[in-house]
Amino acid sequence: MANTIVLGYPQPQDGKIRVVFDHYGPLSYANIGGSSGAGDVINATDLAMGGFDVVGVGFGAYIEGYTVSGNYVVKMFSVATAGTPSDNYPPGSAFKSFILQWFTVTSTPFSAISTEVANATNLSAEYLRLDATCV
Repeated sequence: MANTIVLGYPQPQDGKIRVVFDHYGPLSYANIGGSSGAGDVINATDLAMGGFDVVGVGFGAYIEGYTVSGNYVVKMFSVATAGTPSDNYPPGSAFKSFILQWFTVTSTPFSAISTEVANATNLSAEYLRLDATCV
């Protein structure tokens, strides 16, 4: 997996740092639902940051979005403990990483969510734009 920071970022934003970046999927996905894999973990250190205050997607709902091709829907979770998806984050504090869970779509691009991507699927050609407020 790789991250490409969009031109013009990072930018200071009210004492924080805003980073808009394109995130490419992993070479070999680790399915969360069926095999207790780690999913696709993004660490603040991957972007040379200390932590995330808020992360959202550039296309779709705030906590889930489509890849640019429309072939996948990606859900986002904070990380409560090492590699464990959670909807919790440390109160009053930045979080160090978050997890993306990749799903296929039902039939045509940008259609409804279907099933989680199988283990070892190569997602490295797929990407989505993420928008993070960092510290």
